[in-house]
Amino acid sequence: TANIMEPNELQEALEFIESTNLKYFSKEMVSEFLALKGTFQAQIGKLEDANKSFSAAVQLHDGLVKAWALWGDFLDQLFNEDRNQTLGVAALTCYLHACRHQSEPKSRKYLARTIWMLTYDDEKGSLAEALDKYYMGIPPMHWLPWIPQLLTCLVRNEGTHILNLLCSVGKAYPQAVYFPIRTLYLTLKMEQKEKYKSENQSSQPPTLSRTLSQPTPTDTPNDGVEPMQIE
Repeated sequence: TANIMEPNELQEALEFIESTNLKYFSKEMVSEFLALKGTFQAQIGKLEDANKSFSAAVQLHDGLVKAWALWGDFLDQLFNEDRNQTLGVAALTCYLHACRHQSEPKSRKYLARTIWMLTYDDEKGSLAEALDKYYMGIPPMHWLPWIPQLLTCLVRNEGTHILNLLCSVGKAYPQAVYFPIRTLYLTLKMEQKEKYKSENQSSQPPTLSRTLSQPTPTDTPNDGVEPMQIE
């Protein structure tokens, strides 16, 4: 693949695609050609040209999973370098579009990256807002393996947007969402109870039993000297 090709091989592949007459191919095939062209351009450092090629690929064929996935990988790599939220939103959007026409097992990679990227969201919730905007196009079944991870997001800034997603999945698969929520609720309730108990004990004044148990001057040892008897 492009990741293991030498620079001269990448350049040759890019020149081959550019010299190919694409008018004899279907829109889907042309879109795939453009996505591959973007991949080769990214590998040789032509980032602007690569972004334009990926954009042209998905505009030509909106349903081509490979084009969305490759564009998402490209933007994700750029996002990892400087945590630019604009790039992060674009990468997350590409991943979500790639999952629309994928089977559940094949979409796991992209949903995993999506949830991971939410941990780098800004104070405005830009990434979570993008998720809230585009999750509707993904079959609810695809989210079922990620219910525990989504529940942990509820206590963070993106909780409101994640709640919308969980409600949507819960309408289609109520039991699959109910049991993890109940488990989380009972766990948090127990942790809160233990925390309150420990705080309560540390703030209480010494009890009578602890006061009586403390040694008094008369309880100190006399080193074997008998007290004087007064008649």
